[in-house]
Amino acid sequence: MTPHIATATFDDASHAEDAHEYLLGNEFLEEDIELIPAANGPQVIMNIKTQTSRLAQEAVDVLRNYGGTGISYYELG
Repeated sequence: MTPHIATATFDDASHAEDAHEYLLGNEFLEEDIELIPAANGPQVIMNIKTQTSRLAQEAVDVLRNYGGTGISYYELG
């Protein structure tokens, strides 16, 4: 399977944490979710690695539902 990455920026770190908790409760593993604080400001970038396109699409939906912006999704390979 080809790995996929879904990514988004959150303006509110608490929304990123809420999305993170939701993902952990729904088929996603801690080691596949990366939270990166912005160098300046309150933003948080979230990267989610998945093994299937179905899970990547689910990750995109979660990012959107929790207020992520600049959402992108791509296959590695």
